[in-house]
Amino acid sequence: MISLLVFYVIVGVMVGLIIYYLYPQYYFSWYPVIPGYYTILGIVLYRSLLFYKKKHPKKLISVYMMMRGIKFLITVLSVLLYTMLVDESVYEFAITIIAFYYFYLFIETYIYIKFEKQKPKINEENI
Repeated sequence: MISLLVFYVIVGVMVGLIIYYLYPQYYFSWYPVIPGYYTILGIVLYRSLLFYKKKHPKKLISVYMMMRGIKFLITVLSVLLYTMLVDESVYEFAITIIAFYYFYLFIETYIYIKFEKQKPKINEENI
């Protein structure tokens, strides 16, 4: 989990620096919130999968899909709220949050596949 957290922070900082120095016209003051938001959600997903892998391994796919749905709804809601309340660099915010959404979708799918591959090993050990 520490390596995952470090990876999330490194990606967020690197993308932020690239946008800030190479494309300063697209950098907006709320940028640091986006990687922080996805890092927190990634930690919650990881901890949830870890809990259900140990306690209820048959519910692992349900928990993963539920977390994906909740993350999607929160992301859409945050874009709508940002548009209505902040109204600063809306286009840049929407593009950045969508790019991070797809990037973290890939990472979290990889994490889920790792959990699924470990599940049969756990069941064999318990027999």
